[in-house]
Amino acid sequence: MATTSSNRLKKTSLGTLPFPSTLANDDAFGTPVWWLQQWMETANATTRLQLIWWDMLGNAMHQEAEFFKVMANSTERMAQGAMNQELLRNPAAMAAHYQDVASDVTQAAMNRMSKGSSLSTDFRKRIWEEIC
Repeated sequence: MATTSSNRLKKTSLGTLPFPSTLANDDAFGTPVWWLQQWMETANATTRLQLIWWDMLGNAMHQEAEFFKVMANSTERMAQGAMNQELLRNPAAMAAHYQDVASDVTQAAMNRMSKGSSLSTDFRKRIWEEIC
């Protein structure tokens, strides 16, 4: 005998459950349904907190990728300067070139530290907003 999906669905105070369950009978088993509802609310909050954590981890990885991009560009510029015959003949131009590259690396490192320190503050703020 084939059963239809509407025969298998149980209606409860939680809505329609997509699976047959003895826990779905509100009149006979009120406590297990209450427990299921409480468990689902807790699981949803935990999932939201985990999503916040993953989002902040993604932000941190993105910032590290930006820093590595600046470092790769700086390394490339250093190598180009070392292979540039005109810069090698002029010590003042070579010094200016290296100072420019070093300035970019220093700025990238400062941005990295600044963004890194703000991540923990943002994380705490977002968790607090989720809790309240």
